[in-house]
Amino acid sequence: MQWSTRRFFWLLGLITAAGLAIRLGYVIGVKWDQNLWGDPFTAHFMANGIADGKGFLTWVPKSFSRPDAVILSDPQDWHGVVSVGPSATNRPIFPLYLSAFSVVGLRSHHAHMIANVMLGTGAVFVMGLVGRKIAGPRVGILAALIAAVYGNFWVNDAVLTSESMAILLSAVVLLLAYRAWESPTLKRVLVVGALCGFSALVRSEFLLLVPLLIIPLLVRRLAGRPIKERLGFLVAAGAVAALVMAPWLIRNFTIFENRVLLGADAGITLAATNCDETYYGASLGLWSADCIIKYQPKGDPSERDAFWRKRAFDYVGDNLERVPVVVAARFGRMWELFHPGSPWGEIQPNQKIAYDITEGRSEMAARISLAQFYLLAPFALTGGVILWRRKKTLAPLLALPILVSFTAMYTFGNTRYRSIAEPALVVLGAIAVEVLIVRFWDQRRAHQKESLSDPPHTEELQPA
Repeated sequence: MQWSTRRFFWLLGLITAAGLAIRLGYVIGVKWDQNLWGDPFTAHFMANGIADGKGFLTWVPKSFSRPDAVILSDPQDWHGVVSVGPSATNRPIFPLYLSAFSVVGLRSHHAHMIANVMLGTGAVFVMGLVGRKIAGPRVGILAALIAAVYGNFWVNDAVLTSESMAILLSAVVLLLAYRAWESPTLKRVLVVGALCGFSALVRSEFLLLVPLLIIPLLVRRLAGRPIKERLGFLVAAGAVAALVMAPWLIRNFTIFENRVLLGADAGITLAATNCDETYYGASLGLWSADCIIKYQPKGDPSERDAFWRKRAFDYVGDNLERVPVVVAARFGRMWELFHPGSPWGEIQPNQKIAYDITEGRSEMAARISLAQFYLLAPFALTGGVILWRRKKTLAPLLALPILVSFTAMYTFGNTRYRSIAEPALVVLGAIAVEVLIVRFWDQRRAHQKESLSDPPHTEELQPA
């Protein structure tokens, strides 16, 4: 089949519209009346604060000690919340995006949920472009189709966390990285570096994509060029990433007691993932509030972050013999290999699916997402082998699973943290599905040709 540009974008538009319908159905039909708490609470009110000229502040309920303190009856106004100072836990781009809606009057929790849906829908469209760039228009259409229905894409759109934006940016990074591999000019390398810097203002781990994407490019695609020139490409990509992040870095350097880079939230995460419960208990490889609930550190966010980091690193130092087991468990949790739970069985407290539900997924969505992951993963592995046999570079696609695996082993195994790698799984899965479909149709056509070429069989009349 010949694929014209018009035909490709017409089909891609239909699939994107279907992806939008699926997301709106989940958001409005399942999660519309969800409680506003945790990271979504912070992102929502920070966005409204930015729109009102208050800047990047952290907002908490006035009655913070109540169990239902973060559940507001009217999240459109400022009644019941108070600022506790400059934010050090949220990266700026996602609340800035939501604030654009707040500025024009779309400042309710529900309006921000729809804004998040737009990010997820955009990711479906970009996945079509990524698949087409890597393996042709058929793979592009299949990648978009998988992205439209894949739970680990759309489940994030109902929750006001940065994962929907991270998935979209991850897809754009893949697209631009393969353009750079296709024609490795300094301009294209700088664009990749700038996008990694921008994406790090959504999720910090994106910054590690600068070396993970650029170094293989320099080693493989620019192998014949002088080392000085190749190192210049790497330094330039890192410099432009730093330049993009500079306003946020300068802000953080100047307003906190201790030096803060992208955020001051890693300390409490490390403290919540390095304690007896997560090393020896039922939460092995995960996080536990029991690790931190007994402590109330003083000071500004940077000082509290230092307190939590010290506790975490002291605990690791005292339990070094257990670290290999914990790291392996974290990796297993991330990739649904260690106590993931079941798409249909009873949910146990120590299973990762239980944590996914705690973080905002409905039970139905969590089960669907897990089942679809198990279905997609073998196709993704097969797609990687197919791409390797075609001698098409795998480096940008592999960079994403490597990145999230490192994140898990350093912190804990979390389905949300895997979001950045989901576009790579979808593209690789689409490549394998396309090969399967092509082989099926080739065999069917061959069978039809054989049937048409065989002469009709007639029985000879026997004499009576």
